[in-house]
Amino acid sequence: MRTAIISITANGARLAEKISAKVGGQIFTKGKDFNKLADLVTEIFDKFDGLIFICAAGIVVRMIAPHIVSKLSDPAVLVIDERGQNVISLLSGHVGRANELTVEIANVLEANPVITTATDVAGKFSVDAVSSKLGLLPEPKEAIKAINTAILKGEDVFVTAGDVRLNLIPQNLIAGVGCRRGTSSLKIFEAIQRACAMIHQPIERVKLLASVDAKKDEIGLTSLAEVMGLDIRFFSVSELQKKIDEFKLDESKFVTRSVGVGNVCEAAALCCVDGARFALPKTAFKGVTVALLWEK
Repeated sequence: MRTAIISITANGARLAEKISAKVGGQIFTKGKDFNKLADLVTEIFDKFDGLIFICAAGIVVRMIAPHIVSKLSDPAVLVIDERGQNVISLLSGHVGRANELTVEIANVLEANPVITTATDVAGKFSVDAVSSKLGLLPEPKEAIKAINTAILKGEDVFVTAGDVRLNLIPQNLIAGVGCRRGTSSLKIFEAIQRACAMIHQPIERVKLLASVDAKKDEIGLTSLAEVMGLDIRFFSVSELQKKIDEFKLDESKFVTRSVGVGNVCEAAALCCVDGARFALPKTAFKGVTVALLWEK
């Protein structure tokens, strides 16, 4: 997941640094990165997979209310008090994986995870949470509630039978790739394979590669695409910079000096599809950076 950690006080900013250092996340601090919280939320609500607010829950509810669309597409939203005593899963607990992130951060902070979704409270699995972990899109939305209700009641649930049918649609992965000049196909392959392993997915789920157009003549990258039987798309510096600005992606000065833009792998992947979510943010391997995006 690619997450934003939003703090509005000095105490919150210190807690944000601790969370970011342990589990990752891009920090937004009031007075430094934004002045009005409502404006920031409007700008980034659909640009991150998870939003972690360090403030009162009531404030967050008011800020996100105008932007909520669907449990299948909304980002995970968490709320943490300034002292780091409680971590609350507020929105998209299952598909958005807010519940999972809540437990992870609570463990780091030695805090109390607050999760209120019925299946989790009952200690049962939910079909939408399992689907999200497996890279499957559950549709239609109405069937999710019906099946989870049946699970809560202890009823038998069948994959292909019954009055209610839920489709679990496999999602492909897009691999955005950045690499040093002269990197071999094997090293790029190993980096993508390790990236997939980090999210417990086989490399066969990758159906598209993407990079900056300065890599069009990079033999290691182009020959890997040919061997794997994958399409590869290249994007201009201006196209990548547009995504960097839109999604507030982290930039590397070294990469900027090398290819003219500060983020290749995440930006290139985002150029391939609209409305997608990250399976794995930018991850550095030896001479290669990889970002994985779920294709919708």
